[in-house]
Amino acid sequence: MTKSFVSFALTADHVAVVFPLVQTALPGMTLEAWRRFARCLVDGSAGPLARGALGLRNAAGYVCGLLIFRVDHDLRHGKVLAVDLFIALDLLNEEEAGSALLQAVEAKARELQCTATHIRLDAGQKSLPRRLLRSGHCKEAELFCKMIEAAPLPS
Repeated sequence: MTKSFVSFALTADHVAVVFPLVQTALPGMTLEAWRRFARCLVDGSAGPLARGALGLRNAAGYVCGLLIFRVDHDLRHGKVLAVDLFIALDLLNEEEAGSALLQAVEAKARELQCTATHIRLDAGQKSLPRRLLRSGHCKEAELFCKMIEAAPLPS
């Protein structure tokens, strides 16, 4: 039996609804921090089509996926759709939910006339790299992070 999934643009009404997905991908995230971050995704303050978020609903109407995207310019590929959060969780068929979310990524990239996609995964997302490789994505780089303390104020 094939399930159907529908993507939707994230609005202010969806911010709290998708929070469990955000927290699954980023366990340390608080609802308050998520609301602050999501505000620019849903109120248009970042400029038209520069960034946003898409949710995914399964056939029963439950939210089972989320991606956060922005248009970026890459040295190798030019205009790219950069996906900073990608998570699909469906109790009955996570594989199909992931595939549906990947299709939403590609559709958004085409809509925004991007030549490539860059999908960032959290280090804890162990099964997604294999799914991305099977769907035609290739590993181009690794992301390293170091927290920087604020410089002391001059006395």
